[in-house]
Amino acid sequence: MNKLISFFKKWQNVLKSILFLSISILVLLELIKMGKTISPEAVKSILSGLSPFQIVSLLVLGILSVSPMMLYDFILCKELKKKISLGKLIESSWTINSLNNLIGFAGLVDVGLRYSYFTEEDKGEETMQGISKVMPYFMSGLSLYSLLSFGLLFFVQENAVLKPYSFVLLLASLILPVLLFLSTRKNWSYFGNLSKKKILALILTSLLDWGFVSCFFFYVGRTLGYSVSLANTLPLFFISICIGIVSMIPGSLGSFDLMMMSGLLHFSVNRNEAASWLLLFRIFYYIIPFAIGLLFFIKSMGGQINQKFYGLPKKLSSLLGQGISHFMANFFGFFLMATAILPDEIHSIPLIGQMDPIRGQLLWQFPSFLLGSLFFLLGRLLKRKAAFAKPFALLLCLVSLLYINLGSISLFSSLYLLLFMLLLFIRRKELSRTSFFYPSEDRLKDFSYIVGSLLITLLLLYLSSGNTGKESLGFLIFHKGVLHRINAFSKPHYFTVFLNYFLHLFAYFLIPALSYIAVGALAGDKHFSFGEKFNQERFQNFLHSFSNTNLDASLAFLGDKLLYYYQEGGEDKVAFQFALEDGKAVVMGEPIGEKKYFPAAISSFTAEAEEKNLTPLFYEVGQDLTLLLHNHGYEFMKFGETAKVPLSDFDLVGKSGKKFRAAVNKLENKGYSFKVMYPPFSDSFLQDLENISDAWLSGRQEKGFSLGFFDKNYLSLAPIACVLDSEGKVQAFSNFLICNGEKEASIDLMRYNPGTESNGIMDYLFVQNFRYFKEKGVEYFDLGMAPLSNVGQEEHSFFQEKLAFLVYAFTNRFYSFSGLRKYKDKFSPLWEARYLSYPKDSSLLFDLLAIFKIDNRKVKEL
Repeated sequence: MNKLISFFKKWQNVLKSILFLSISILVLLELIKMGKTISPEAVKSILSGLSPFQIVSLLVLGILSVSPMMLYDFILCKELKKKISLGKLIESSWTINSLNNLIGFAGLVDVGLRYSYFTEEDKGEETMQGISKVMPYFMSGLSLYSLLSFGLLFFVQENAVLKPYSFVLLLASLILPVLLFLSTRKNWSYFGNLSKKKILALILTSLLDWGFVSCFFFYVGRTLGYSVSLANTLPLFFISICIGIVSMIPGSLGSFDLMMMSGLLHFSVNRNEAASWLLLFRIFYYIIPFAIGLLFFIKSMGGQINQKFYGLPKKLSSLLGQGISHFMANFFGFFLMATAILPDEIHSIPLIGQMDPIRGQLLWQFPSFLLGSLFFLLGRLLKRKAAFAKPFALLLCLVSLLYINLGSISLFSSLYLLLFMLLLFIRRKELSRTSFFYPSEDRLKDFSYIVGSLLITLLLLYLSSGNTGKESLGFLIFHKGVLHRINAFSKPHYFTVFLNYFLHLFAYFLIPALSYIAVGALAGDKHFSFGEKFNQERFQNFLHSFSNTNLDASLAFLGDKLLYYYQEGGEDKVAFQFALEDGKAVVMGEPIGEKKYFPAAISSFTAEAEEKNLTPLFYEVGQDLTLLLHNHGYEFMKFGETAKVPLSDFDLVGKSGKKFRAAVNKLENKGYSFKVMYPPFSDSFLQDLENISDAWLSGRQEKGFSLGFFDKNYLSLAPIACVLDSEGKVQAFSNFLICNGEKEASIDLMRYNPGTESNGIMDYLFVQNFRYFKEKGVEYFDLGMAPLSNVGQEEHSFFQEKLAFLVYAFTNRFYSFSGLRKYKDKFSPLWEARYLSYPKDSSLLFDLLAIFKIDNRKVKEL
């Protein structure tokens, strides 16, 4: 035995792989066998004769009949002194016992799985010893019930036909004495040395186990209406079990079935009735628990495979589960909506069948339409991994199960829903997001699903009706369960009929729409929060904690964006400034902080945003950050270019500076001058600037988010460059960015009085700003973005870039993108590309529209 244990230790991983592979093959073979031997038509025929209560009772009692087996593994864990959570114990034990019940294979599956599930490293020998002590007692209950059945053969007259098999029961009854002898051997490491307390616990568990299964078999017969007594059933059942075990056929089903069939014939149960009895018993005791155990087995095997391949299988299975559950919800929604349109017999439905045919049809079919539309919404909740999907799915599936089985049992649809609910149960941990947004793109998709389902069904119905196309234009209406065409132009009273059905169709869409609104409100998080409003003191302290310059950080002081801080050790390391729109978190510009923290900060921000059911978008970011986001699975498109003027190359002397020198001389000859004003500013000065800004806007709405807007508090934080006329009045101004650095600087607002008679005042202001910052030792002056510069205008440009150009070209109100590029080009800047990064599963069109809404929303709006 020690050599065997050493062999197991040496090749443990290989043997486990072989074991799981072998069981997988046996499972596959058993599934193929069941597919050949179990007829769906036969199952449907049997179940159609049962009430929903009887079916549910069989399902519940079948599962309960398997449950006592889990006590074996509870005792085994006590013997092995193994600590295991109750949930893990139930999952492992159910897998072992349900697979062994059906596959069996002379107990090899039982032993192999228990060793695999319960062994610990370097404790293989102890595990085998524990299994050898506990497993034989699984038969102790069979031994005692065989003894009881042996007695019933001689005390119940009807059992006389079974007496030839009495030796089988007698031999089985000797199992327990043999077990008691072996297990009390003190010097035996294997099979022996088991405490009396555990022996008693195992015997009681086995009695419970075999008692549950035999009584469940009896209950199946009574449910079908067969009057075989329990005193007759027990001996036949245990004789069949013993013969099946001796035959060692997987699951002992073959021999068991043959013996039960022949025995039941002697108790006035004909062959078809016996077959029905055995079939139901197999379904509810073997097959359904086996299906549950198979899922647990796949999960367990998948866990080991996932660990070996560094988490990739789990990721793939999660995506697959999400896709399948979303598809199943949508498919069932289409099925229900098709049922609402296609003719259906409702005469068998209580009350409704007695109503006026038209109203009865509408009353019966409308719930199908409503439930179908709600399944599309459920699919959306599942795709968004919303926590509300769990209670909503449970309620919707239970109501649907009741609805589809009102008239007659709908086996396929019921099994479909049960399988769907099982899949959602497996995915329950993934459905954890407490927030839910229903953005425009999702609403459009779901509306398209509903309308598409209606149109496809009507088209199929139209084609199947044999329409030759010669009839005059008509309407399809419900009448006595059949769709009739009504010529709207031939008879006046058809208008009344049409109006009546128009109102019904209006209700068909109104009530689902209200239901969508209600579910959306319930699924949302009433206490939703992500990020925080701008706090100037905290943000300034954060900026002082690092030395890198980020010009975009200046825009945070506008207060029109939310901030998300990434922290390490309780200290702010990186900040994102963003805005929320239609379920999207649009980040403005580069993250603020030291670049070494960017990877961790991006992971934290995107993970938390997605957990809040938000779609993160990164707007106007550079190449380095775009590539970093691409590593996180983000797509990207070029969104424009930003211009930077090298101040070391800028000068008014020489040929290159001629045009700028002329602009300066022109205005200075008219008495204009340049002056930088420093805060604090007087109220009258700020009022003069506001008057200039209002005149420049000329009633147009200001842009925010990626651009500054006029705000006295914001302008009071940094110096302001002004152009003064000969009388010393301000005619144009530009405010410096708050976060200008030693190497790079820029301005934000740049506005002039349109009433001034001097042209070229903006050129003058720019040139003087360049000269000012060059004198301060600044290397680059940032002219800002030229949106959609060189984007989507070439023949072979990417489609999404062409789409972006169209969206912004037709929706922007007062910016000329091409003109902005040409104007900035006159200063000979260096152009750097800026990108939009977005998740692969988002819709770029709606992403662009969300950015457009944010860019054009009323300023100071959060």
